[in-house]
Parts: sequence; C-alpha cells; structure tokens
Amino acid sequence: MMTQVLDYFKNLPSYFITSLIIIALISTMSVVVGQKVKKLDPKARPGKMLTLIISFIAFFNGYVKSYIGKHWTYVAPLTLSLVFYVLIANISGVVNVEAPTSFTAITFSLSIVSVFIVQSTGILSNGALKHFGGLTKPFKLMTPLNVIGDITPVLSIALRLFGNIASGAVIVTLAFRALMLLPFYLSWTAIVVKPVLSLLFDVAFGLIQTLVIVLLTIIFASTKVSDADLEIN
Repeated sequence: MMTQVLDYFKNLPSYFITSLIIIALISTMSVVVGQKVKKLDPKARPGKMLTLIISFIAFFNGYVKSYIGKHWTYVAPLTLSLVFYVLIANISGVVNVEAPTSFTAITFSLSIVSVFIVQSTGILSNGALKHFGGLTKPFKLMTPLNVIGDITPVLSIALRLFGNIASGAVIVTLAFRALMLLPFYLSWTAIVVKPVLSLLFDVAFGLIQTLVIVLLTIIFASTKVSDADLEIN
C-alpha cells in the first residue's frame, strides 16, 4: 500500500508537488501566526514581523470591506489565501523550481477559485434564486451571453497569468543561453544577468500579476453584491 502511494507521488508533475508544498507552507504559517496572535498580551508590544503581518492583514481587510461591504468577512480570507498562494507560486522560480503558475492546469484552477468566490458572494448577498435569476435579464434569450459574460473575464485572468509567468521564464532561459554562447571573457556575464532578470520577471512581474488576479476577483465579486449590503453601518 505504501509503495503504491509513493509511486503515485513520484508520477505527479513537478508543478503539482510545488503547489502542495506552497499550500502546506501557507497552512503552517497561518497556524503559527494565529497561535502567536492568540497568545499575544494586549499590554505587550508585538515583534516587528508580527506587527507587519497584522498591519498588512488589517489593511487588506479594510480594502475588501470598502468593495464588498457587509460580506467582507467571507471574501477577505478567501482572497487573502489567493494572494499568498499566487505570490509564492509566481516567485518560486527564484529558488530554481518551475513556477506552478507557468502551467495552464494551475492558472485555470485559480480561475475556478475566482469564479467560485465571485458567484458565491453573489449568492450570499442576494440569495441563489435572485442571483442566478439575474442571468435571464433583460430577457431569457440573453442567458447564454450573460453566463459567458460572467465566466470570460475570470478565465482571461488565468490566461494573462499563465502568459506573463511562462513568457518571463522563457525570456530568462533564452537570455542565459545566449550569453553562454559568447566568448569566454564575456560569457561570465550570464552569471550576473540571470539573477537580475530572474528578480525582474519572477519577483516584480510576479507581484504585479498577484495584484491583478486578486484585485480583479474582488472587483468582480463587488458587482454581485446588492446595494443594501454595500452599506456598512
């Protein structure tokens, strides 16, 4: 039995293994930080790292609340998990592993998560009947187009994320190999150029793409919230 399990994991794609490691890392860090916050003395001054984490989460919660309103407590944890996963997955190329988000299987899985967040927010705010009933407006013949209109923007996020991360990895590899073909007295520059390009494409572009997918998910979700729920007393 154990041998079969090990053989199964050996045959899994590398990006899937990386994704599992990222999920385990996020889960572990969430538990550790949560325990530290629970044990925090209200009169004591928290450490710099804990203060930074608490400040970031407070800022993020406030941002989500400004868009989602009453149901921000539902959307914020889901989108924050998305932030950490996409960010770590995007910049994982820095440690010389294939970024999971450079594979369509992962980016389309993320788009499914985004669709779930958007649609479930609408159901939570308006109820299932009213939410899905809106797809038949202004008349029933528009239903297929309304369904496509709901799904297409989120799917475009997946394609954009895949295209940017995959193209960045390709450019870094091509640049490195091109420099290695130069004469010896110039080929050493590949050692310097590759980390710089990796930081640019993996970190800078990875951060930008994280902001894009998360902010668009929040904005799309806000369009499904009723006007009454947007108002917070």
